[in-house]
Amino acid sequence: ETKKYPESYYNNQKMGSTDSKPNPSPPDENGLVTTTYNVGMTCSGCSGAVTRILTKVEGVQSVDANVDTKKVVVVSKGDTKDVCMDKLLKWKENSGKSVEFPDTQ
Repeated sequence: ETKKYPESYYNNQKMGSTDSKPNPSPPDENGLVTTTYNVGMTCSGCSGAVTRILTKVEGVQSVDANVDTKKVVVVSKGDTKDVCMDKLLKWKENSGKSVEFPDTQ
């Protein structure tokens, strides 16, 4: 069986690993889930691209892509981490930038 994500995704590696599993927050009272990603954005073009890509994901309510902290915070209705991960990994391949999936917020 071919696994879709890097092995570390399934092993739940510690933060700092380049492909560790995102750990979304528990849903709040409105059912919104917050997931944080570390993304190697270097300019407003990067953050704009990431924002455009992730806001198209069904269920995503907001995306905050901060170039200074290199963090992308996704707030979604329900758990969208797998779909967002697919989109970020595709962006990573096309852009040559880094993407990390921290275990904690």
